[in-house]
Parts: sequence; structure tokens; C-alpha cells
Amino acid sequence: MAVGHDLLAVLSEAGRVCVGLVFLLAATQKTRHWRIFFGVVANYRLLPRLLVAPAAALLPPLEMMVGLLLLSAQLLSWALPTAAALLLLFAGAMAINLRRGRADIDCGCGQSFLKQTLSWTLVARNLVLAALLLPSLAATGPLPMAAALAGAGAGLAFFLLYLLLNTLAALPRPDVHDHHFA
Repeated sequence: MAVGHDLLAVLSEAGRVCVGLVFLLAATQKTRHWRIFFGVVANYRLLPRLLVAPAAALLPPLEMMVGLLLLSAQLLSWALPTAAALLLLFAGAMAINLRRGRADIDCGCGQSFLKQTLSWTLVARNLVLAALLLPSLAATGPLPMAAALAGAGAGLAFFLLYLLLNTLAALPRPDVHDHHFA
């Protein structure tokens, strides 16, 4: 079963690297645009007004810490469930607002240059990111160097795919009823 163990090790590393990079990017963007982020958190209308400012202030440093821990493979017993819980929390917050008919609000995903409104695709994206952490919960033992390198490369590739899909999702869609003829 060495092949199964090695595959699990590669998938574990890939998931941690990808999700760690996603958290670092989100934390960096939210920190760079912290004045806007407070409004994004408030606009979800899920927290009492008194808790909006503390949540908006604590989320970027928490995301940064989780991202760094995932990338360093340290304290995974704390970082893995926290990362998964945050991703599921974000997916749930989006889903609640979508069910309320509030798809027009900014997702707050941290990429201010790619304003994204809520969608079921974003909910699914967060669920997939959380699922990428599942192999890490089952992985045991030291990681062989070959598996670590393969996993890091795969995680980076997953992250680049994540960026590409986010960029494509944020592009304005032409109105099908709007015909421009030369």
C-alpha cells in the first residue's frame, strides 16, 4: 500500500499548499483594503452590529496565521480544522444571503480588483477548498521529499487554477439582449 500512502501524502501537501496560499492572498487583500472590508462584513447582515467591527478586524490576521501554518505544516491539528471551518462558514454565509435573494453583494473574498457578487459557484468553490484539506486529516507519518515536492507543485498548480477561475468568474458578462453591430 505504499502507492496509496504516497498518493495520500501528495494530496495532503497539495491541499495544504493551495488552501494556505488562498488564505494568504485573501488576508493580504483584506488588509490592504480594510476600510472596505468592514462594509463587506456588515453587508452580509449576519452579525449583530456590535460584532461587525471585531469580526472584520480579526478575520484578516486569523486568515494570515492559518495560511502560514498550513504552508509551514506546523500546528496542523489547529490549522486544518480552523481553515476548514472558516471555508464552511464563508460558504454558509454566502448561501444564507443567496437564499435571502441577496446575490448582488460583494463576496468579500479579498480580491478587490475582482469584485465578485455572491453566487452558488462561490459557495461550491469554498466547499471544494475545504474538501482539499481532507487528505491532510488522514495523512500520517513523515512526508517523503519526493511527495513533498510533488504535492507542493500540485498545490501551486491548484492555486493558479483557483486564480484563473476567479478571474474568469469576475469578468463582466455581456447582456444577451445587448447586440452591438458594426
